[in-house]
Amino acid sequence: MKAFDVEFYRLMQQFEKDVSKITYGHKFDRVSKEDRPHVPSTVFYNDGYVNDLFRAYMLGYSTENLVEAKEAHHD
Repeated sequence: MKAFDVEFYRLMQQFEKDVSKITYGHKFDRVSKEDRPHVPSTVFYNDGYVNDLFRAYMLGYSTENLVEAKEAHHD
């Protein structure tokens, strides 16, 4: 997965669905395309709490993909 490809945006949509119950009123306000050049590459949401949750979610997703790839390699 690369940042801002189709898989990435699908992951964002799934994250917003899965995590909506634990955001405690925080908003899923994505960084706009216009603002993208002015923010660090690790910032995807304007709300720091939501951004941190998403970064943890991405780590879990990446780990799952690595485990699946490793298992497929051993089969």
